Amino acid sequence: MSSLIDQYLEERGVNNWTPGQPLLPYVLARRDAVAACLRDMERRGGDGSPESRQLKRAATEGRAYLSKIDERIAELEEIETRNDATAKHNVEIRAHEGRGYVTDAAVYNDPHKVPDSPSFFRDMRSARLGDADAADRLRRNTAARGLETRVGDMSTGAGTGGQFAPPAWLVDEFVALARAGRVTADLMHKEPLPSGVSSINLPTVASGTSTAVQATQNTVVQDTAATTNAVSSGITTVAGKQIVSLQLLQQSGIPFDRVVLGDLSADYARTLDVQVLTGSGASGQLRGLANAAGITTVAYTTATPKVIDATTPANSLYNAIVRGVNSVATQRFMPPTAIVMHPQRWSWILEALDSSSRPLVLSQGGAFNPLGVAGEVVAQGQAGVLLGLPVYVDPNIPTNLGAGTNQDAVWVLRADDCNLYESPLALESFEATYADQASVLFRALSYSAFIPDRYGKSLALISGTGLVTPTL
Repeated sequence: MSSLIDQYLEERGVNNWTPGQPLLPYVLARRDAVAACLRDMERRGGDGSPESRQLKRAATEGRAYLSKIDERIAELEEIETRNDATAKHNVEIRAHEGRGYVTDAAVYNDPHKVPDSPSFFRDMRSARLGDADAADRLRRNTAARGLETRVGDMSTGAGTGGQFAPPAWLVDEFVALARAGRVTADLMHKEPLPSGVSSINLPTVASGTSTAVQATQNTVVQDTAATTNAVSSGITTVAGKQIVSLQLLQQSGIPFDRVVLGDLSADYARTLDVQVLTGSGASGQLRGLANAAGITTVAYTTATPKVIDATTPANSLYNAIVRGVNSVATQRFMPPTAIVMHPQRWSWILEALDSSSRPLVLSQGGAFNPLGVAGEVVAQGQAGVLLGLPVYVDPNIPTNLGAGTNQDAVWVLRADDCNLYESPLALESFEATYADQASVLFRALSYSAFIPDRYGKSLALISGTGLVTPTL
């Protein structure tokens, strides 16, 4: 950002945020200061002088910065809105253990004496559903009497008052099902799936032309005819549905369609990632990396696997990864772009120590000749660097490979060479045909195609007995 704007903000005391200071008011004040500074620059920047040109450049930077501030304000206001809604839904009235609850007669009266008196327990339920008036009455009642009661023999136990202390269900804070994401799928070269087609086909040059030295003048030069082929993918449909009763949708404390469609969307991401990794290409599946044509397989076979073994390189996973990198570089003639492995394999690498009990892969920071560098701890996504390549961990990599069904695999690949075509994920609801049973069908659906072997030698699969389930 321009030093002129920095100076302007510094003069108005809005250039540094202090921890503990409310963030939204600070950002709003900063925005007002930047806007005022821009107006001042525009007034002063119209005479064509060098100072005027400098002001115009600073104003251009300031407008871009102002746009970023507006985005941040929108985020903070959305967070405050969610927090306010949560606070409203979380109005909760509890009885102290060993005490009865006495309501304030000014708010809640005996219904036999005052028929129009509001109901304390109805207000408890209505407040949870967002009724501001009910929440206000509960607050006034609590403020008037607090939880001041005389000690009695009632409690929250069943039969001694517990039926009047209902449990709080914070449905707006529901716990979604944990699912693996689409780490490997998102590394691929992505394109929108063309509409109106039944397959994707790419022509390839199978064997090329050639050149040679002309032995003598006026003799025929080298003539080699190129041959062509094609790689293709069918269109795969990934979809799921859930039928939900109308009663649940209408009586739920939150929009229940958000729960259903959110879970369907999350599982779609997992399913697509599995297809990209291991799809068979049969029975409607995509043809995944494991079934791509012409890939390089690097055998890592040993009964004593180690992350690195200077004495016996065959025991070393590091050496196998080097061979995978070499195979891509020497056969694709382009470098790989990523290493992909299961999170447990990366944890095994992180756990490894050298002869002086120092970790081979270090957390971020300087060290002498580290094997690799680990970023912050992640369960899926980029986790660190090996051989100068980013390491991605993907929980969808199978761990039941090999004869003993106890092996995983490591991929070294040039992801840009693999084309993933995908239509937008359609999240829809349908009431037709379910009206007679008062139900709604929710559906997630998307079409995709995947060509992993535009260049088969872009993929190196490391597998073998050295990749048995590690002990952590």
